[in-house]
Amino acid sequence: MSPQVALLRLQSTPACNLNCTYCYIPETSRMRRGVMSWDVLGDCIRKLRNEELLGEGLTVSWHGAEPLMAGLDWYEQAFQLIEDELSASTRVEHVFQTNGVLLSDDWCRFLTRTGAHIGVSLDGPETHSGSRVNWAGRPAWRQAMAGVDRLNQHGVTWSLLTVVTPETMRSPEQFVDFVLGTGCSALGFKVENTLAAHESRLESSVETLRLYRDFVKHLWTALPRDGVIRVREFDQYLALRDTGAQAIPVTIVPLRNLTVAVNGDYTVFAPELLYRDDRAFVFGNVTDDAPLLDCLVSPLFEAVSREILAGVARCAGECDYYRRCGSYYVSHKFSETGSFDVGETAACRLELQTLFGELDTLTGHR
Repeated sequence: MSPQVALLRLQSTPACNLNCTYCYIPETSRMRRGVMSWDVLGDCIRKLRNEELLGEGLTVSWHGAEPLMAGLDWYEQAFQLIEDELSASTRVEHVFQTNGVLLSDDWCRFLTRTGAHIGVSLDGPETHSGSRVNWAGRPAWRQAMAGVDRLNQHGVTWSLLTVVTPETMRSPEQFVDFVLGTGCSALGFKVENTLAAHESRLESSVETLRLYRDFVKHLWTALPRDGVIRVREFDQYLALRDTGAQAIPVTIVPLRNLTVAVNGDYTVFAPELLYRDDRAFVFGNVTDDAPLLDCLVSPLFEAVSREILAGVARCAGECDYYRRCGSYYVSHKFSETGSFDVGETAACRLELQTLFGELDTLTGHR
């Protein structure tokens, strides 16, 4: 049986209207313009269909810079192309992740009409948002909040995605007040960490770990599980805790999580591996004559997968949290050390071990 692609991440455009200080995509990419060609998009979708790499459902995530910069007219045609190719065989769900600055009434009407999901990246109140600036270094918070207001005015359900910085950790009360006042239906939070083009300013020091534990504790108390705002990390924690199942992250399962760049280059493991100036983890291009599955017998795939599995074995043998993580942090391993054949990373020590450890304490889990 062929592997199945469950999540397809498409970079409709490499451009971004912001220059956030913690962005993992190189500036050389984000300063470019242009959109994915219809040949690239069509070849990608047809290969997935013709090679029987799709199941009953597919999530298409428009990500990898600022997707709204491709323009509404482009997406009208892109959605139609995908529907025409897959409507008879696969149920498609579209997801956008945006900085919110370009959201307009027309975009809100498009989201409502198509049923596409949208997440907005915001780090909290204006005082917490110094990392999210435009190319002139000016804060973008007010423009992003104007976009959020439009979503709420049109009744669009949306999710909030936050990068947790030292400012956020030190003021959890302000952060929660902000979240409750945004109108979002769900919250996801990621700690700033070293990834691809970005080197984190955070260190997993005793003080940082304490601050993050206090932040998690405050969120757990202030945003109850039966509240109006779902918290992604808490839902994931409870699901893993209650089932006791072994986590198998999409970042280590080849082709489960396929990421395609604007020019058709693709990677088959963690998506961040695609966004490197050296193109070290490009496994092929969707416009090539060769089938996608051919990449699974290439020397590059054999070398990378062997090293990733060695790193997974290290995690399994060394870490008490392995069953609930499954060695998720593939990109972070390489970004921090230059190798996949490592176990614990600074990212997992802070973002996962500290998070799960604090939640175990709060829930009395042993």
